[in-house]
Amino acid sequence: MVAAAQTADGSIGACGNNSGKALYDCVANVLDKLSSDISNVNVPATRGALQTAASKLRVAVNKAQALSAIAQCRALISSALAKVRALGGGYVDGWGRGSGSGAGLAAIAGVLGHAAKLIRAKG
Repeated sequence: MVAAAQTADGSIGACGNNSGKALYDCVANVLDKLSSDISNVNVPATRGALQTAASKLRVAVNKAQALSAIAQCRALISSALAKVRALGGGYVDGWGRGSGSGAGLAAIAGVLGHAAKLIRAKG
């Protein structure tokens, strides 16, 4: 999951060439691809959260709706990460580096954070 998230983060950066609806669609495409890229990992809730966020981004008509879609997904990922950490799912530092499934979830949360920052700036 970490490698897929790193690729997605680079793609989010490339979305910065857009603004408004084009930006939301670009981020949605990245989240859909990330969901697809982690399909070999048994994390259906994470994939579902990413797909839902992508769907909501595609219908967003303003910055508030786009940020809401990202925030909802990020909350689900953060909740899952907290559960993994509570169960001893591996060490994770502030950058999503570490071992275990927690590292992948932290990296995905980082992608969502990057997307939110970009939408706040250019949305």
